[in-house]
Amino acid sequence: MVLTCVTIAQIVDVLYVNMASNMDSTHKTRTLDILLFEDVNLLDVAGPVQAFKSANLEMRPRYQTRFVSIDGNPVRSCCGLTLTPDAKLSARSTSDDFLIPGGIGIDALLPDTALCRIIQKRAARTGDGRLISICSGALLLAQAGVLDHRPATTHWSRAQHIRNYPDVLWDLDQISTAHERIFTSAGIATGIDLALAIIRSDCGRATALAVARELVVQLRRTGGQSQYAIHLAAQFTDDNKLTRLIEQVITTPQYDWSLDALADTVHMNPRTLTRHFKRELNETPVQFVERVRVDHARGLLHENMPLKQVAISSGFGDLQRMRRAFQRRFGVHVSEYLSVFPPAG
Repeated sequence: MVLTCVTIAQIVDVLYVNMASNMDSTHKTRTLDILLFEDVNLLDVAGPVQAFKSANLEMRPRYQTRFVSIDGNPVRSCCGLTLTPDAKLSARSTSDDFLIPGGIGIDALLPDTALCRIIQKRAARTGDGRLISICSGALLLAQAGVLDHRPATTHWSRAQHIRNYPDVLWDLDQISTAHERIFTSAGIATGIDLALAIIRSDCGRATALAVARELVVQLRRTGGQSQYAIHLAAQFTDDNKLTRLIEQVITTPQYDWSLDALADTVHMNPRTLTRHFKRELNETPVQFVERVRVDHARGLLHENMPLKQVAISSGFGDLQRMRRAFQRRFGVHVSEYLSVFPPAG
């Protein structure tokens, strides 16, 4: 196992060096404005920005960040740290991308019509400029109307607030979405995931891998994975047998996880196992397995894998079973799901 880790590390180092040496020195540096406001979530700002900063290799910057506030004055983040912007937000800004973090202060910005007009103008620009929201920052994009008829996500705790924007194709079971030049994420850690996805698109896999390695995070959690964190289920139960079983199902969804197979794995009878699942997770073992497999399938769909292979790799075995599971979970067919949340790239 140690030998494998060393080998992977060596490969990453080679990719990193090659990427830095082969990078075109004339490649355009993308400029990125980050909005600061009272009670902004500090991690929503720091996580993605650090990822973009870490993508600047060998003195050849790929991203240049600038912090802006509504009036150009310092703001106090929700954790109490005061943040000083570089400039005042301006409709005349020529920056390529605009990042809106979340935080409890986002609600106070929603009635700001001038801010919404700036967002609308940015969305209407030609070129490749992006609008990026982290966590509840998506509510500001929705307020400006730029998310209408587009897929979007935000933090799960905002489920009631999104009802104010019925024309947005909300899916709070997504950790991130991308549609044309507008990107949304569920918040905090998923903001880093989204930044890595953008870096990978802009700079290539080697740079994204180097950034992920520096930040000690996964290179890619696909947008289709659930922000409700099925993977945390095992960490919030005191039942050690159940913990081990949950971890096995999550890491190997393609295995035969019938009720009998699940029960045999933990040396319980099916009825006892079902009782344990209902007590700890409020669902049956079969329902849990299907939820894990659907989550896994969504990630593979975002990788543009053929449908039949997705069904096999995620444990459904055949496409018809996967279609029925999607219908039960989301009320739509796989094809309808893909029309709203198409594969990345």
